[in-house]
Amino acid sequence: MRALITLAASLLIVFFPFGTDGWAASRADVRVLLQRDVSIVEFEVADGSYQLVDCAHGLAVARIAVGEKWSVSKEGPSYRLARDGQALDISVKGPLLLQAEDSSGLNLFRYRNLRYRGDLYIYNESSGLMAVNVVDLENYLAGVLVKEMGVTAPLEALKAQAVVSRTYALSNRNPSAYYDLSADTSTQVYGGYEAETVPGMERIYEAIRATEGLVINYDGELIQAFFHANGGGHTENSENVWEKELPYLKGVPSPYDAYVLQYPHQTPGGWPANTYCWQQSYSLQELEQKIQAWNQSHPEDQIAIGKLLRLKISQEDRRGAPHLTPSGRVSRLDLIGTAGTKSIFRDKIRSVLGLKSTLFQIISDATVFVTNGEGQVLALNSIEGVKVVTAGSEVLLSNSPSIYLAGENSLRSILPQSFDTVTFEGWGHGHGVGMSQWGAWGMAEAGYNYRQIIEHYYNQGKNDGRLTIEPF
Repeated sequence: MRALITLAASLLIVFFPFGTDGWAASRADVRVLLQRDVSIVEFEVADGSYQLVDCAHGLAVARIAVGEKWSVSKEGPSYRLARDGQALDISVKGPLLLQAEDSSGLNLFRYRNLRYRGDLYIYNESSGLMAVNVVDLENYLAGVLVKEMGVTAPLEALKAQAVVSRTYALSNRNPSAYYDLSADTSTQVYGGYEAETVPGMERIYEAIRATEGLVINYDGELIQAFFHANGGGHTENSENVWEKELPYLKGVPSPYDAYVLQYPHQTPGGWPANTYCWQQSYSLQELEQKIQAWNQSHPEDQIAIGKLLRLKISQEDRRGAPHLTPSGRVSRLDLIGTAGTKSIFRDKIRSVLGLKSTLFQIISDATVFVTNGEGQVLALNSIEGVKVVTAGSEVLLSNSPSIYLAGENSLRSILPQSFDTVTFEGWGHGHGVGMSQWGAWGMAEAGYNYRQIIEHYYNQGKNDGRLTIEPF
């Protein structure tokens, strides 16, 4: 029987003499946030033997029978317990731990109609209760791979995802917090044991077992193994999306992203082909509604520009100098309005406008295509910074109401300063850093193995020995 786990934030890795549920050498638990800021946490035991532990004292206050419905309510800094709807006169200080008594068997609890392996911590914060699933790392991966890549993916792609997700989970360990990962796309999607009940899970288990314990190191250190759905043909440097430049997160060509267009199971809504190329159209009113929604949810980061007039996109480095990103992703979007201009940078652009990626171009009803002096055809969506070169000078047109085309009998406005509709024509889905999941899928279909896939996306295929895949 496993000893009671006391509340110690620094106790992240838990060693067992034998694995859980068939894993040969389970070495670590991870803590996954299931829900927070709620007034009540309801759970029941679905399989196995559990006890409820008051972590303040390390003592069991109840044993939980299969099928019993328990609830924990917040009453200020205290907890109130109920079993099958009946309040219990049990004084607990908390945090509370729903703990499996025998780790060698299948232990499942049900929370919000989903079954989870492992244990459940319940914390009482000032803003509400927090529910955290503590689960063996390899079992956690089973609930991740089926959500992140699915059972129909090629085995080598699943192996790559297993190593990447294991590395990502371990690199997110945070002893100073109550949890390490969330269960949604803010980290990596986790569906618990419930996600394991789909047909075809044997391939997921095979991929995890074949790579058990393997992680990605760069120069001997665990990497931050970011990944995304589709690179749109090319991934991006980390510093062009977030803040930090990392040698193993450099943009690389990702031609196998296009495999998604050949995927035989396309939905009527366009998935998954629309992870590779997509369009998103907005009216001027809809864009202003996006800005208003952002302002309501981000009072500390307001976009105060008055009435939106036009958009301007550019690529630049962190000093503001013009700089082409490896993939062509937009690194700056200027929202130009009647009361000023607000610049939005890098991956935040996706959040404000609700776009799949920042690899896009803008086509509006104010767009005109022109040929520059080098013969390149450019799409102009505003006259900001546009100059006309005459025989003897350059004329900046930013202060002009429009550009006009002189015809035989009339003048025609071809580039007004404002627009009514705008279409974002884009490629890729996600931040574009690290491994492209559909690119990995396509590489596996083309015969690459998981080590080659990882080497390509996290070391630019250099094979110089700086990137290694080894047990953690």
